[in-house]
Amino acid sequence: MYFMKKLLCFFILVFFAGTVYAKDTACTEYLKNIYKNQYEKEVKLVSKKEHIDKYEQKIGDKFISSIAYGTGYLKIKGQKKIKINYICLLENCDKPFWGYIIPR
Repeated sequence: MYFMKKLLCFFILVFFAGTVYAKDTACTEYLKNIYKNQYEKEVKLVSKKEHIDKYEQKIGDKFISSIAYGTGYLKIKGQKKIKINYICLLENCDKPFWGYIIPR
C-alpha cells in the first residue's frame, strides 16, 4: 500500500513537472506586438530559453544597456507553429527598442 502511494505521487509529480517555459518578458512582448501589427492577426510568442547579456555601449545616439536573445516558437493564427531564435536590444534593461526574429 505504501509503495502504491509513493508510485502514485511520483507519477503525479512527473505529469505536472512536464515542460516549463519562461514567462513573457519585455522582449517577447515587444516582438509579439510588432508581428501582431505586421500580420494583423493574433500572435503567440513563447520563449523557451532567454539570456540577457550586459552590453553598456552607445551605438549612434542610443545607449544599449543589454542584449536579450533566446529560443522559442512563434504561432500566428491560421498558420503552423515556427521554431525561432530572437534578439532584442534593450535601453534600460527592460525597455526594448529593436528586435528581430530568425526562423530556424
